[in-house]
Amino acid sequence: MDYRRLAGTDIDVSILCFGPTRTAAAEPGDDPRTREGVKAFNAALDAGINFIHSSYEYRLGSMAMMSSVLKDHPKRHDLHHVVKVPAPDFEDKDVFTEARFRQRVEEALRLFHAERISVLQYMWRSEPNTDERRVPMLPKIIDDVVGTFERMREEGKVSCLMNFPYTVPAARAALDTSKFRGLLAYCNPLTMEMAELFPELESKGLGFIAIRPFYEGLLTDKRSTPASLPANDRLHEYDVAELFRTRDAVAATFAEQIDGSMTRFALKFPLYSPVTASVVVGLNTVQQVHDAVEMVGHVEPRPDLIERGIRLWKSGFRAEAMA
Repeated sequence: MDYRRLAGTDIDVSILCFGPTRTAAAEPGDDPRTREGVKAFNAALDAGINFIHSSYEYRLGSMAMMSSVLKDHPKRHDLHHVVKVPAPDFEDKDVFTEARFRQRVEEALRLFHAERISVLQYMWRSEPNTDERRVPMLPKIIDDVVGTFERMREEGKVSCLMNFPYTVPAARAALDTSKFRGLLAYCNPLTMEMAELFPELESKGLGFIAIRPFYEGLLTDKRSTPASLPANDRLHEYDVAELFRTRDAVAATFAEQIDGSMTRFALKFPLYSPVTASVVVGLNTVQQVHDAVEMVGHVEPRPDLIERGIRLWKSGFRAEAMA
């Protein structure tokens, strides 16, 4: 397993970040899915994955499964956790409170038997959760957010404050505060909005953690054509024809790099940027862990491929425009 320094910190994280969203049953229990999740989580730790993503919004079964594994695991003090911290949250009526911020951190510390949370995935939410409402809110709450974080850092409970902005305007507002050590955001060949900020992140010595590399499974070998989608696949909620048009454009534009495996390419793609420290990926079985570890191998930065992806995205995924 390769590791990268999270820019602006002294934290070295595995280039794969374990995402347990569906690693166990919905509720805690002793069932086949959860038992497989235990094996997958242990396999990930054995393979050298030292970065774990979690959220109170994930399945209770997945969180309980990780808690049970970590309770007596010999590596638990060597792991780095990234934890989702929304404050204010949807129901808080745009009001930041230290209690809400602390609640999410303290929950994670107890659940994962950890002494410190390495990365806080800070989010500020509103209802409705629009830029028109959220962007003006940040300057009003940022001093309280940072003050709470600094107090918790002095207590030894947290290390690094990063931001999940949802949108580019919110990301720019977050970067303008100069209070965050970087961004976490969706990044894959079909979701390139945040990639335009990579040069700014690099120039400022800030880091990036990529989320959703497979675009809900579309950028995998199992979903190569509309006919390959199972009847209950969540991608049916979208315009399937348009989804596969964009997928085909990616396949044509990056044919040499894909080289027979869209899954491998998509998993490696965010790591082609030197600002990306790690990619959050759901790993639900031992085989998926082994496959993912083998797929990433040693990834050299290729900013030219990121730039190609941005150009394809800006073209409206017209592969012919890339010729």
